[in-house]
Amino acid sequence: MNLLHPNNLLATLIRADEKSLFGNLVEYNADKHTRLHRAGEQVEHVYFPLAGMISLLTIMSDGLAVETAAVGYDSAAGFNGALSGRNANCEAIVQTSMKSLRIARRPFLNAYEGSPGVRRMVHVANEMLVEQVQQVAACHALHHSVGRLARWLLQSHDYAGSDVLDLTQDFVSEMIGVRRTTVTELAQALQKEGLIRYSRGRVTILNRKGLKDRCCECYRTVAEARTANPPLASVVPLQA
Repeated sequence: MNLLHPNNLLATLIRADEKSLFGNLVEYNADKHTRLHRAGEQVEHVYFPLAGMISLLTIMSDGLAVETAAVGYDSAAGFNGALSGRNANCEAIVQTSMKSLRIARRPFLNAYEGSPGVRRMVHVANEMLVEQVQQVAACHALHHSVGRLARWLLQSHDYAGSDVLDLTQDFVSEMIGVRRTTVTELAQALQKEGLIRYSRGRVTILNRKGLKDRCCECYRTVAEARTANPPLASVVPLQA
């Protein structure tokens, strides 16, 4: 398992004051490509990653998909659907192997209704999600594909806590909205510059500074928003 972080959202809460939330959190591990929910399904759990990354995918009628947001140790996935009771409007899939804490929908709703602290946590998470979706939409529309790939690799590196990322061409093409052949060309170009080592199904980050120089402004914008409200305390993983 990759490097564990405190989950930044949970770390804004005081465990002793939020027993209805922390008392119902359990450890949940998932391999890459695990679907947490599909679009149109009811959301049954809220996930707080400690390591790894969840991608939120918008699926078109022809089956094509693109990532519209990503969730790591700084946030949570599933909270809006759990609270509203509406079916999910996107697919949530584990992008890199994940260790997380999760809570079932009903206990989470009870914690939200009974705690101002939990409600504030959700509002912060929702604002961060909206900011990221807006930035990603602008990125796809305005920035070159090589900058988008560099941004996405840096983000994945941040969340995974490992220099080695197990990624297929198909998956990366969905994440940044380009063809598989374009992914190969872009990755080979970054490899020639000594920024990554690329082989089928695996990317090794060699030079983060160089990737930052090649990526678009969106990585910095989203990363700064992620750290704008630092956690108040650390939350260690619970025992299974």
